[in-house]
Amino acid sequence: MPQKIEDIDPAKPIDPIAPAPRSLIVIVGAYDAGLNDPVRSILNRVVVPVAVDSGALIVDDAGVSGCAPLIAIAAAEQDAVPPVIGIIPNERDPNAIDRNHSRVLRLPAGAVLAKHWFKAASDLAPEAADAGRVAVVLFGGGAAEKQSVLWCARRGWPVLVIGQTKGLADDILSAAPGPDGTYAASIDPELREILETADLFPSSLNATMDDLRRILTGRVESSEKTFAETLQEAWLRYDAIDHTARLEQTRFRGIQIALIWLAVLAAFFGILGSFPFPAGPFASGLQILIIVTPIVLSIVAAYNNHFRDGDKWVLLRGAAEAIKREIFRFWAQSGIYSDAQCTQTSRESKLVAKLGDITSALEQSGVNKTSLADKPARPDAPPRRLTPLAPEEYVAARIREQVNDYFKGKIRWLSKRLIGMQLAILVAGGAGTFLAAMKLNVWVALATAVVTALTTRLQSDQTEMTLVHYNQTLATLQNIDAWWKALSSWEKTRPRNIDLLVDQTEKALEAETAGWVQQMQSALDKLTEKESGQTGASGTS
Repeated sequence: MPQKIEDIDPAKPIDPIAPAPRSLIVIVGAYDAGLNDPVRSILNRVVVPVAVDSGALIVDDAGVSGCAPLIAIAAAEQDAVPPVIGIIPNERDPNAIDRNHSRVLRLPAGAVLAKHWFKAASDLAPEAADAGRVAVVLFGGGAAEKQSVLWCARRGWPVLVIGQTKGLADDILSAAPGPDGTYAASIDPELREILETADLFPSSLNATMDDLRRILTGRVESSEKTFAETLQEAWLRYDAIDHTARLEQTRFRGIQIALIWLAVLAAFFGILGSFPFPAGPFASGLQILIIVTPIVLSIVAAYNNHFRDGDKWVLLRGAAEAIKREIFRFWAQSGIYSDAQCTQTSRESKLVAKLGDITSALEQSGVNKTSLADKPARPDAPPRRLTPLAPEEYVAARIREQVNDYFKGKIRWLSKRLIGMQLAILVAGGAGTFLAAMKLNVWVALATAVVTALTTRLQSDQTEMTLVHYNQTLATLQNIDAWWKALSSWEKTRPRNIDLLVDQTEKALEAETAGWVQQMQSALDKLTEKESGQTGASGTS
């Protein structure tokens, strides 16, 4: 037996381990001795190597059967031996304690086994427990192991369930909810609590060692640096595309304004040219303007048709928003980026693949004829961008910020703009009617040109349809926010509700962007056809 058994004093802290463990692996299990060989293989090839690589402390019950003696021997055979500590009940027979454990702690008399056992395990690796770098490996199991897994569920510790070991492990893996997602009323209530609340990662004795190692490593190995670096790279890509989209939008808007008012000026100068001004500088200058204005209009229109900054703006904006959606899903670790769906492929690899798909599609479009602008560095860029996002933080950053800081303000501005533009069109149309009634037919063409200019601007901006989409998206986001507020504190911790929150929010924003992109591309195509016709007309006039 070990040289010394340390009694845990509830009034004193447990002596720390040096160096402090970076992660914690808990081994739980009771199974038929005939399974020792495949279990030993998993412990030797997966659990112990992962513990060495991740700087983990291994904790078990220091028994003389089951996993405990196997894990202690497997650890001792490593070049770098990970610490293996047993925590035993107070009444354990000294002859029933494995001799190969580096340290054995005995719980106080009268301690509630599962409760105090897991508290002691947490106290041995407090930093790992606080950071969530914990994994529990379950082989088989009976009533005692069921209580242990229940405590894992209540603590939020993930459990790697090794199937084909009978007992509790197989009961967990074989239980299936009904069509409505609920379990039969006859199911054991403790098993049901495990199934509904525990963070379970199913596997089996026949699983490949690579798969088992990937699952276990993902739970205990610190990935803050990789997470932050991947998120930083994603934000840099978003910033570059977003900044370029803004520049293309500014250029496109400037060209559109130039085209619209050059057309108005061409009409105005043409009308003035119909009057018999006396020869002189004014008449000469007017004649030059009559000739030059259509030429400039043709040049600007040709530039617009060739470089199509509007198309580039729309494509870049769509790509930027797609990247932003993936960033927020990754940032919130939801959906395909959740722990449960990242057992075979890391969430970082999934995000990189998604970004690659988005940027590859962008490179196959007209954007490949331009270069992404370097966005000026932001010295005040918040480090909060690089750490995981809690559900409440997601709601604040993605829903309430969009609602209060973007959609409400844009809706007010678009509404005023729509009313103002429509009034201006009506006034210009009325002015044309008035001029016709006053027999000033020559000036009616100018009023018509102004109406055409304002209508073209309204159509190119898609102000009315954008306003409709913004209002619909605003209502959807407000409904999602209201639903989230109505959930209880416990419901807000449920992975299913968190995934639903993120999924519905991102789908609402995706629908708004997709609708806007489709309408803008249609409007730009019609605008290009119209400008080509106007250019041809001005060239033959």
